[in-house]
Amino acid sequence: MLDDATKQQVLSSALRLRLASSALTLDFYNRLFDRAPELRAMFPADVTAQADKLFDMVLVLVQSLDQLQMLGPEIEALGARHLHYDVTEDQYALVCEVLLDTLAQHVADWSEADRNAWSVLLNHVCELMITGARNHASSAA
Repeated sequence: MLDDATKQQVLSSALRLRLASSALTLDFYNRLFDRAPELRAMFPADVTAQADKLFDMVLVLVQSLDQLQMLGPEIEALGARHLHYDVTEDQYALVCEVLLDTLAQHVADWSEADRNAWSVLLNHVCELMITGARNHASSAA
């Protein structure tokens, strides 16, 4: 789980967002598709609704830093749903990297400490999603 210093760093950087809207996550998708064009086919032509969902999820994560364990089952279920989109485990690391790069452009005075804290949070979420996908795949087999 996240230690108090990591939680505080994530919260601090979230408060420094220059763009606290889905414009942040729209930028993320643009960056993701530039970096990995093959992923574009996994999404609808208009990713606005998806960007809104991702932004809402980021907000929930930030608001729930002290109760992340309560989100565990929901995050695992999200990972299981991603199996239907043919998301592979290696794509999670790419998504985290692109999201970190996007945050770096949208958080005022972004620092290495911010990147490290968000990396811990995002890696935790990815691990839960991968666990959910694996569990779903093994129960479906």
